[in-house]
Amino acid sequence: MDSRIEEILRAFPGLRYDEGFLITSPEDVDYNCIAWAFGRKDCWMWPDEDVDGVDVWPQNANSDIRVQTFIEAFKALGYHVCNNDEHEEGIEKVALYAYPNSEECTHAARMLANGMWTSKLGPSFDIIHSTPYTIQGRLYGMVCCILCRPIN
Repeated sequence: MDSRIEEILRAFPGLRYDEGFLITSPEDVDYNCIAWAFGRKDCWMWPDEDVDGVDVWPQNANSDIRVQTFIEAFKALGYHVCNNDEHEEGIEKVALYAYPNSEECTHAARMLANGMWTSKLGPSFDIIHSTPYTIQGRLYGMVCCILCRPIN
């Protein structure tokens, strides 16, 4: 098995049973999971952090890392909390992650038009996975919120 896949499966054991799991990009340090969930590959997005001058965060948004801060940032793009992870035609969805008993957001994944999910693994690869739950675990915690918006 490809060593990149083995490395990812060690970090995210739930992917071992995900028939949709696929690496979809080379490693890229220019963007992270939040930027990827926002649909961007040209910047690193994280509140209150400057990464070599490429940090981007919505203006007038809070600068802490609570899940609520990320919800507000996605609301600025027209998302709202829906807590339904099912594929719906004409609807874009994003899952936010946090550790149990924590308010700190750790990751975001985005649903693709075909109902699969995509994640950017920090400065590493983009992947596709069948559900937002197959990447839950020690690195990102658990899905804590699903956001959705109509596709324009």
